[in-house]
Amino acid sequence: MAVSFQQVCVKSKPGTALPRLLLVAVMFLAGFVVPSCADPADSDAAIRAFVERVNHESMNFFATGSEADARQRCRDLLAWAFDVPFMGKQVLGKAWDKATEEERKEYMEAFENEVVSAYLKRMRPKGMTLTYVGRRPPVGSDQIAASRRTVPGKPDQIWIWWMRPDGQSWRIIDLLLDGHSVVDAEIQEYANVLASNNGDINALIAFMRKRAGT
Repeated sequence: MAVSFQQVCVKSKPGTALPRLLLVAVMFLAGFVVPSCADPADSDAAIRAFVERVNHESMNFFATGSEADARQRCRDLLAWAFDVPFMGKQVLGKAWDKATEEERKEYMEAFENEVVSAYLKRMRPKGMTLTYVGRRPPVGSDQIAASRRTVPGKPDQIWIWWMRPDGQSWRIIDLLLDGHSVVDAEIQEYANVLASNNGDINALIAFMRKRAGT
């Protein structure tokens, strides 16, 4: 299998690959730190609170030991913290416009299931923690913040949350893992599947369901 939500490639700001790629390079050179007083303190605090809530909820997926409960907890997190419909449409690209309403519905269900399965996989290791690192100045109206994923015995990994305003809060529209984007990875993956099946979205949906184990 090629890249997926578990194996990701580099992404820039949605629709503009180079700017985000350059930004990510600068982030890694400069390191993630809490920004200076040039940014409003209440904004810093609100963004930190949002990301720390995401971290906390993510680390509690398996609190009861029930797989069904873990999946529901993950879905609950996606519902308030992520813009899954935006991500799903972004990943499918032009094929979205060609799909029927029923195909779109089935695709979005399969997409969410894939996100849940991939997210849970990354949160399963014993002793895994997510710790808020800081944020960088916004890109337009989008905010960028980071967490450090620590798994005992393995190198730490930086998770960069790309967030878009949603009322008084934000919705995550992409996640970059050590600078590699889950959205761009799936754009390429889904495009390859569609190309191999003459653009048949039902073949893509079947592929997604198999990969998610649903």
